[in-house]
Amino acid sequence: MRDAAARTCFVRLAATLILCLVAATPRAQEEDRAAAAKKEGRLQIYSVMPATYNQRMAETFSRKYPFAQITYYRSRGEALLNRVLSEARAGKDNFDVLFIDTFETLEIKRHGLLLNYFSPEARGYRAVDRDAEGFWTDFTNIYIVIAFNSRLVPNGKGPGDWGNLLDPYWKGKIGLDDREFEWYGSLIHYWGREQAIGFMKALKAQVPQMRSGHTILAQLNAAGEIPVSINYAGSVDALAKRGAPLGWIKTTRPIVYKSTLVSIAKNTASPNLAKLFVDFCLSAEGQVEVVRTGSAPARPGIAPEAKDLDLRPVPLEVTQGLSRYVEEFRQLFQR
Repeated sequence: MRDAAARTCFVRLAATLILCLVAATPRAQEEDRAAAAKKEGRLQIYSVMPATYNQRMAETFSRKYPFAQITYYRSRGEALLNRVLSEARAGKDNFDVLFIDTFETLEIKRHGLLLNYFSPEARGYRAVDRDAEGFWTDFTNIYIVIAFNSRLVPNGKGPGDWGNLLDPYWKGKIGLDDREFEWYGSLIHYWGREQAIGFMKALKAQVPQMRSGHTILAQLNAAGEIPVSINYAGSVDALAKRGAPLGWIKTTRPIVYKSTLVSIAKNTASPNLAKLFVDFCLSAEGQVEVVRTGSAPARPGIAPEAKDLDLRPVPLEVTQGLSRYVEEFRQLFQR
């Protein structure tokens, strides 16, 4: 009996020690990486995000790791892509971490310019929001939604789903950005071509008011010139926080989202600091900072309201074959 009790006690003690070692391993790895990162010190980040977003992430990270000296270069996606490719052709490795949209990330990956780093934090993300090879992870999202002016469209009276936009009541009252290509291609992917094209043709018959730019559309919504629009949730929320009578529908199926991805340069001069920074950005702590900037976090469980949304990313197939959808969209809505 005493031998059996001793064996049981030994097994429990061994299990406890193993659990403690497992729990301690990530902390030890982070401490080792932080020590190595301290020797590197400098981090150059290329980003498409607004300056306020970049500064907030850098400042929050630097409070945790005061030795980090972070500088940002910000530009639009196409210009930033061209800069990265031009520097690579010249044999220069000027950036360490990259925040850029999906299309540009895939191009940079195709040229072999990214490091395949599997961040331990990436395990907290949906499989569709992280590269299977570890080259990138989703960082923040832009939801494409139905926006409305709450003075013109009382609560509960707006189009609750995409199909409701086809009601004769909304004819001539819908705003649509003239570059909504990813949304168009995504609905074809998720609904099937026959259903999606039927919807798009019927939407065209509603005589949507075409505009260039989601901010302009949101402003027109707020001014009451357009009661509803297909818009970015972030553009709507930004004006709503300043008192504009705007809201967006949360029941559409699906809500397609565009992604800004984070990745690391293959030839980074600061690999440990870059990995430490990416880990922070993808962590729950880092994703809370995304919310505080007014953006939608990519990590599940950070924004409570997101759990009730039918969120679907722009499929990689759409991003990679975007030229087809651009041509179709323009033929339908711009001719």
